[in-house]
Amino acid sequence: MVNTLPKVGFCGLGAMGGGMASHLAMVGFPIKGYDIYTPLVDKLVAAGGKAATSPADAAADVEFLILMVVNSSQANSVLFDPENGAARGLAENATILLCSTTAPKYLYQLRAQLDAVRPDVKILDCPVSGGSIRAANGTLSIFSAGPDKDLDNSKFVLEAMSGPLYRIPGGISMGSVAKMCHQHQAATNIIMASEAIGLAAVAGLNTKTVYEVTCKSKGRSWMFENRVPHMFANDWFTVHSAVSIILKDNTIVTTHAKEVGFPLVLASTAEQLYITGTHAGLTKDDDAGLVRLFLPKDKKDLTGELTESTTTIGKADITVETINDLLAGVHLASARECMAFSRHVGMDLTLLEDIINKGAGASTMFEIAVPQMVKSGSFSLKSVKEAAEVREKLEIAIRKAEKLHQPVPMAAAALQQIYYDLAS
Repeated sequence: MVNTLPKVGFCGLGAMGGGMASHLAMVGFPIKGYDIYTPLVDKLVAAGGKAATSPADAAADVEFLILMVVNSSQANSVLFDPENGAARGLAENATILLCSTTAPKYLYQLRAQLDAVRPDVKILDCPVSGGSIRAANGTLSIFSAGPDKDLDNSKFVLEAMSGPLYRIPGGISMGSVAKMCHQHQAATNIIMASEAIGLAAVAGLNTKTVYEVTCKSKGRSWMFENRVPHMFANDWFTVHSAVSIILKDNTIVTTHAKEVGFPLVLASTAEQLYITGTHAGLTKDDDAGLVRLFLPKDKKDLTGELTESTTTIGKADITVETINDLLAGVHLASARECMAFSRHVGMDLTLLEDIINKGAGASTMFEIAVPQMVKSGSFSLKSVKEAAEVREKLEIAIRKAEKLHQPVPMAAAALQQIYYDLAS
């Protein structure tokens, strides 16, 4: 039987890219992949794909070339390397699907570079979100942007890797804008999960109970649900998503905000904490390991050790509710910052709300607060009826942390932002 699915080349077979490429192979796409690390190519071959010996080889005789490399520098190398670059070897009118997370302005730079050597080649802006498991299952969130005709032509490949597949209006760069806005929430929520569980552990609470209760409370976030179990294992070297990756994504957010003159206090605080993690030698570790920034130096396994604790009221009268109040306060302030920034950069807010609620940036406070802000037309916490109560509980939680001399930088930044917003 003749395979009528389009031929695909794939460059970048890491934790996400490897899953995406293997899934395409398993559902029948003729695919060949390249990565500088040969064992990753072998995994694709085992899934039914073919090995490419270079980016140029991966690009030869394919209709679609998918890039899932780490950053724009690697994308440039893959495409424009003088000896083995993929761009010159692509078939006429082939389409590049850039699935890597890059700064929005990079798409215009890339289009200009392609126009100089291959103006016939199409490019679509298609960053992804969802993690390695969803990559392997073909259920990633994909934020696709570009000419409608090219998006229509690429839908079979994109649909095979996604669930859901978003089409972001506004042309290339807007897919990256959507991912950037989503990553604001992902980045603030990842580090906040570490800050909150760190406080719970230092207070002596049963961390498993904190986790279970939080997942059903106003302090819930998708990142908390996903990252905390990995903290319990005290295994920082099985890397699902490295600290370097979320730092890169967070830096895209803060850099773009500076370029457009928009203040992002919480995202900037998160960025500094990720940089602190790199200085502590955690760059290549799983980002769940950032909890160690909030634990005593001689008790780095404390989070996992306390899953059997019998303490319900910890030091400084800290309880499970205290941890939830801390999380809820940060998520509220972060949701407000995210939506105000997103409006400033031209993102469709109704679409973004759906993206975040269905993605890795989701949180209960986002779900509660954002509809109220959208309805009011003002991205001020004055429009959120729960804001004053959340602020009061956040104040109490921070004071309790202070009694333990425990750092809660995200919570402190959030409180100041809530003060500012409700007073202005």
